[in-house]
Amino acid sequence: MALSPTFKGILLVIAASLCWSLGGLIARSVAADGITIVFFRSLFMMLTIALYLLITQGRLGAAATIGGVGWIGVLSGGLLAASFLFYILSITHTLVANAYVLMSASPFAAALLARLLLKERLSAVTLAAMILAFLGIALMVGPDLGGGQWLGNLFAFGVAMAFGANVVLLRKTRGIDMMPAALLGGLFSALATLPFAAIGSISAHDLALIALMGVVQLGSGLILFTRGAPLLSAAHSSLLTLTESVAAPIWVWLVLSETPGLFTLLGGALVLAAVAFQTLASSRPQISSVSS
Repeated sequence: MALSPTFKGILLVIAASLCWSLGGLIARSVAADGITIVFFRSLFMMLTIALYLLITQGRLGAAATIGGVGWIGVLSGGLLAASFLFYILSITHTLVANAYVLMSASPFAAALLARLLLKERLSAVTLAAMILAFLGIALMVGPDLGGGQWLGNLFAFGVAMAFGANVVLLRKTRGIDMMPAALLGGLFSALATLPFAAIGSISAHDLALIALMGVVQLGSGLILFTRGAPLLSAAHSSLLTLTESVAAPIWVWLVLSETPGLFTLLGGALVLAAVAFQTLASSRPQISSVSS
């Protein structure tokens, strides 16, 4: 039996989030600085997406797709590049707990922008799931919350806004192949970090791990998300990406034997409950919606 577009989108976005959740585990074993990681990760991500386009569309088809990306694709690439950079800057300029709470606001940013720009209504079910997921993230990192630095907090909020805006663009351009936008995102972030990256001093060990990040964690994740997000509402797809925050400590526990704390387990359960609640409800007709 063929999968419905909605269920297919759910599977693709969750798979993308699981790919992204590997970032923390891999980065724990890399000695290179954050800017250098962004530079090389962006290069390997670009190679992954370029290869995907060549395999799925052929040389001429890929060239035509990239050439027809348009201004919306350029804007989407810029938003992706901003989210890559802001993420690194946020976790190096404020407490990681602060950064994750602020970045988990992306579903709210996506829902607000979708309402303003696409007139996309926010269902009461989705709103309830978003609030439950946000509470779960806050519970996960609550014991570690602190003052931090205002600049790092601002960068973390920038991640939420940039990612939320890109989700809305993917939703708006459902009939256009936006995969080249991810390619541009890698190009923009690589160019932005090139002057500051320690290219000549990176070790073979670090380069191999960063290649894994670029191919699997970021490249494959973006391919899956770019294919799945247009099949869902902006709020729904961005809500599903919060499974990244739940899966990340699980990978560390399985591989590095770091046992997650009680608050992490409870908060993760709330996030998963919110995602399951929204996913089950999405197969039923919407009864009410929040609108202005």
